[in-house]
Amino acid sequence: MQIHIARDGKQLGPFSIEEINRQLAAGTLSLSDNAWYEGAAGWAPLSTVPGITGAAPSSTPPTTPVVTPAVPAVAVTPVPAAAPTEPLAIWSLVLGLVGLLGFCCGGPMLGIGAIVCGHLGLSKINANPHLQGRGLAVAGLVIGYVAVVSWLLYLIFFGGLAALQGLLESTHK
Repeated sequence: MQIHIARDGKQLGPFSIEEINRQLAAGTLSLSDNAWYEGAAGWAPLSTVPGITGAAPSSTPPTTPVVTPAVPAVAVTPVPAAAPTEPLAIWSLVLGLVGLLGFCCGGPMLGIGAIVCGHLGLSKINANPHLQGRGLAVAGLVIGYVAVVSWLLYLIFFGGLAALQGLLESTHK
């Protein structure tokens, strides 16, 4: 039987009956110390534990009590794993930014790619709610549309000016 001892707010042990009897004889434990063992109704004076005599065998030296600090129970909450981000949403944003900044070299094509990736990414995110990246996909869509519309306005404005200039030059000859 293993017995736990409580003294001054500290828990000692567990000890065997023989160890407790030796420590009682040496004076390191007292019969008034509280004790608990498996099957006991609760903490009670050491003198009420069956097998405790208060006298130590004469042949064994006293041992010092083992102090085990009481550890308070801590509630552990699991950390949820980060949800994956939809790659098409990331590609939509990247293509939209490069298409907007790289206006002269493939800007409209990259803008169209951003629009396509953005719509595909949003549809996958809507189908799988655990996926992240809705904001990235929307940003990529907006920037992609701005890149395409800017390219169209550029063509209309400068293309119209070039056509008007060509028309004016042909009439002055």
